[in-house]
Amino acid sequence: MRFLYACFVIVLCALIFCEYVADFVVLQKCKWPEIKRKKYVDDPLRAMILADPHLLGPHRGHWLDKLYREWHMTRAFQAASRLFQPDVVFVLGDLFDEGDMVSDKQFQEYVWRYLKMFHLPPGIPLISVAGNHDVGFHYKMHPFFMSRFESYLNNSSVNLYTIKQIHFVVINSMAMEGDGCMFCTQAEDQLKNISRTLHCMKYPLEAECARTRRHPYSQPILLQHFPTYRISDTMCEEHDAPYIEAFRERFHVLSKDATDMLGELLKPRLAFAGHSHHFCHSVNRLGIDEYTVASFSWRNKVNPSFMLATITPDDYVVSKCKMLPQQFVYNSYLSAGILCLIVIGFQLRKCIQRRQQSSVVDHRKVNYLD
Repeated sequence: MRFLYACFVIVLCALIFCEYVADFVVLQKCKWPEIKRKKYVDDPLRAMILADPHLLGPHRGHWLDKLYREWHMTRAFQAASRLFQPDVVFVLGDLFDEGDMVSDKQFQEYVWRYLKMFHLPPGIPLISVAGNHDVGFHYKMHPFFMSRFESYLNNSSVNLYTIKQIHFVVINSMAMEGDGCMFCTQAEDQLKNISRTLHCMKYPLEAECARTRRHPYSQPILLQHFPTYRISDTMCEEHDAPYIEAFRERFHVLSKDATDMLGELLKPRLAFAGHSHHFCHSVNRLGIDEYTVASFSWRNKVNPSFMLATITPDDYVVSKCKMLPQQFVYNSYLSAGILCLIVIGFQLRKCIQRRQQSSVVDHRKVNYLD
């Protein structure tokens, strides 16, 4: 029975390591990037940015797939939040896989699961961006989908957040179609209002700005689900897509016109997006750094990652943090299984040898008595 005990210990150790410890071990390799310039370094903003968790709903995927992969997303996020203790966390859309397919009751359960998985200590905001799987592509967007996303996750088409004097503009990419629809018109009006707000931050002594109290100005940071316009990942300085796919405007990326409008109204200094499920660092059409964040889910990417950004009002530095690869877990369990087989084989060999020795002794006894 010793070999069964040994196998139990091996499997238990593999289980504890893979399910509770491995995320911490892998994420220990990541560090907050440091800004070398001295100004504002004493109190920079530290932002953790992830994308496309795609929580499964009632219609797609096997329940075991949902259970196991979401368990690992939860473990990875909780390990990351404890290790890095960010000031803010952004999730860049496609929080749900079936957000535009479920009833209101099912959506409430979706939101409950999401907030439970991505739970943060008090005082650390979780800012959730709308994606096409949350409210539908432009052709499918409906006031019902939009209003419930806004009410449950406190995020409208366009929002301005100011944290530690850093300005973030969060945008619903599907409302950037520019076709005069209700959602597009509302988003463009909100963008113009934010543009005026930023202008008054920059020029507080102008007559139209004098009576309004504003934060100090710094160029905003753009966060949305779709990347700004690019033809493909061939434009990336770094990327991890397994193959190059040509991108379609308004489907894979924003249109040229929408990208130019954002540049003209907001004059951002940095941009983050998701949607493609693969990492990309590029200098985009606006001439600024843009990071497309890989999917946070094993279901979309076997080697997921997220971004760590250290930001001050006049500078920033961004690094990619690789998460626990799916294959590492599979290999660990496979190794534990092989080790168990070796132990069992070794014990069986010993048993066979003992029986052979016993039979030889018995044979000798019989010969002696004869």
